Amino acid sequence: MGNDSLKYISTRGYQEKLEFHDVIFEGLAPDGGLYIPETWPRLDNDTIKSFNKKTYQEIAFNVISPYVDKSLPSKSLKTIINKAYSEFDNSEITPISKLNDNYYLLELYHGPTFAFKDVAMQFIGQLMSYYLNQDNKYINILGATSGDTGAAAIEGFKDIKSSKIFILHPYNKISEVQRKFMTTVKSDNVHNIAVKGSFDDCQIIIKEIFSDYEYKKQKNLTAVNSINWARIMCQIVYYFYALSRLKNNNEKVIFSVPTGNFGDILAGYIAKNMGLAIDMLNIATNENDILTRTLESGSHKLKSVKSTLSPSIDIQISSNFERLLYDITKNSEYITTIMNDLKNLNSYQLSNSITDKIKESFCSHTVTESEVKMLIKDTYNQHNIVIDPHTAVGLGSAKKCKNIYDLIIVLSTAHPAKFKDTVSSVINDISFIPTKIEKMMNFDEKLIILDNDVQLVKNFITDNTV
Repeated sequence: MGNDSLKYISTRGYQEKLEFHDVIFEGLAPDGGLYIPETWPRLDNDTIKSFNKKTYQEIAFNVISPYVDKSLPSKSLKTIINKAYSEFDNSEITPISKLNDNYYLLELYHGPTFAFKDVAMQFIGQLMSYYLNQDNKYINILGATSGDTGAAAIEGFKDIKSSKIFILHPYNKISEVQRKFMTTVKSDNVHNIAVKGSFDDCQIIIKEIFSDYEYKKQKNLTAVNSINWARIMCQIVYYFYALSRLKNNNEKVIFSVPTGNFGDILAGYIAKNMGLAIDMLNIATNENDILTRTLESGSHKLKSVKSTLSPSIDIQISSNFERLLYDITKNSEYITTIMNDLKNLNSYQLSNSITDKIKESFCSHTVTESEVKMLIKDTYNQHNIVIDPHTAVGLGSAKKCKNIYDLIIVLSTAHPAKFKDTVSSVINDISFIPTKIEKMMNFDEKLIILDNDVQLVKNFITDNTV
């Protein structure tokens, strides 16, 4: 399988088209844009129907194959997929739990760091290692995390001798468990950088470093944030998996996705474009509600980031929203203009025609802090299921959607133990905390704390790379 004709282009019009082998290492395009396939491959109905008899790994092979080329033979892709998911603690990889007749939780936290980021990062670690061994190359991996990406990336790349990994996180703005999943890893190739600022500040630093094209090439830098196409590609799979296990006839389907950087929900939009019968995607936001406001008014205006109980989506700059806007407009000049407005003016305005087009596939509802606590408590009391604050945002937002859907699938993006202090204080129970996390809390940490300054981060990377 594979698709040698499929090329990847920048949302901002950079002329050079990339092949799969190159796009997974590239991160941002030289013009600051994000890479996206020229077209969306489609799966035929018979293939999609056959998924109900296939394992997660087999579905992954069918969904990912159209995006790769001859640089990754089918046999090697299958090996990478099987290795990637060998450490998950559930044979279904992303199992589904039922809340009631039409509400379901898609559990995405059964990987080694207990968050949905493992689904992509375990694959990417194997994929990059495959290519690096083939090419006899060495890379330096750079990423920013709002809590879970960093841990998953470090777990995926620790001890890989052909790489060093630098992860930025906002100092004192992620949970203790999230931080310790990163900072207690004993591996010489791992560097944790705590930045005195927000996650958005960390993202800006990453983008500034990647925009220095000469430095990027000199240091052989690559990204593992969801600006990396491979991240999005892997996440498409579990939408197909979910409906292969739930959808039988012509049910109306909505997925509700706790949303910060827009990568996870974008994967659902791509699945829909590939032929999956999704009626609506709900952008579930906490009080950092820029995307909800954008859909309501067309005004995409940055505000100060609020610290909430769901820190992984405490985000104002949703990087992957750019990919959606390009796919809707197919106008790279327009994308460049509004992204410059966002950078220089902290806002841009979308036309009614664009927001109407977005609303064909997306709705959006905000969940308050008090609602998050109530939903955690009610889900525990009524269903004996413990959910984390981000899942609570997804569930609470879903309940505000139109009551027209037969299947309401909430993406449960993190194990509640990653936010054990918040959750245990609400339900007065700690039995949900795994032994692995209890032990980890006593491990020593290794990190460096830096001011919110691009040059300081750059200097640290320079001093710690070959």
